[in-house]
Amino acid sequence: MNAAHLASPLVFVAGPLRSGSTLMTLMLDRHSCLKNPGEFDFLFDAFGVDGGLAAAQAMSSERLDDFYSDDRGYLSSEKRLGPAAPVPQRLRELVNRYAEGVPCLALSVHRNFVSAHEIFPQARFIHLLRDARDCAKSAVAACFAGNVFHGLEPWVDSEESWDRLRPRLTSEQFIEVRYEELVAEPERVLTDICKFLGLQYEPQMLDLSSTTYEPPSPRFANQWRRGMSARDISLVEARVGSMMAARGYELVSKGPRRVSYWTRWMLKLQNSASRHRNGLRTYGVSNWTQDVIARHLGLRGLVRAARLKMYPIKAKTLK
Repeated sequence: MNAAHLASPLVFVAGPLRSGSTLMTLMLDRHSCLKNPGEFDFLFDAFGVDGGLAAAQAMSSERLDDFYSDDRGYLSSEKRLGPAAPVPQRLRELVNRYAEGVPCLALSVHRNFVSAHEIFPQARFIHLLRDARDCAKSAVAACFAGNVFHGLEPWVDSEESWDRLRPRLTSEQFIEVRYEELVAEPERVLTDICKFLGLQYEPQMLDLSSTTYEPPSPRFANQWRRGMSARDISLVEARVGSMMAARGYELVSKGPRRVSYWTRWMLKLQNSASRHRNGLRTYGVSNWTQDVIARHLGLRGLVRAARLKMYPIKAKTLK
């Protein structure tokens, strides 16, 4: 088998954290010809920010194994890497094990889209886009950040990665899906996605009764309009207003279009304090303190030990 060959067509669901990617995963996985086993950022995180095929080729199998030894995404996945081989080959063989017997495999990723494209050049992309204000608000609600300014970081990382990849794709290689349209007109949007994948829409894609998720509803969109302060809106638009406008989102704030050094410093301090407070509450004093001190001192073994205890706790809090 050619190292780049996959057993089934592959599509990446590419969008920021808190953009509706889990909802998309659940709906795609309900299709009889699709399998979406969840988030696969671990495939590419070891290679740095869009390090791509060159970084994967330069990495040894031993170093990849070490990276995965305490990576939550990899450890919570169903399958494991095969024996030592060139790293791109090992990743393709791993994905092939998920693709066996599946007409079409979908994997969700939030970043490093250039790496995904270079290592899996035949893959297509569903670009899932959501209003940055809603993503930031949701990140704070999920305790991923202490304020909306820092809650934007996953959105920025994801959209900057997409901007690097987009010029390299043909129109047949990607489809753009707005979360706001997905929840307002789910059948139409899912029909468009199925057509892009060469499939027929199936009504059971909207049956989420066996999950913890509610069916898509227009009320899930534009939540920032109902529960976000004018200051927070101003902070978001000051940081990513140009990116939002380029993506067709209306800017509404009358506040300043830049954030002062003093404000940035205070937001960083607030975010750090909130992160530690949430870490202590979620993981307990012993686990969190061990992780923080071990990372500060560069003690990889202690970091690994702490995180292996923390991951099962984290899994219970995720939706």
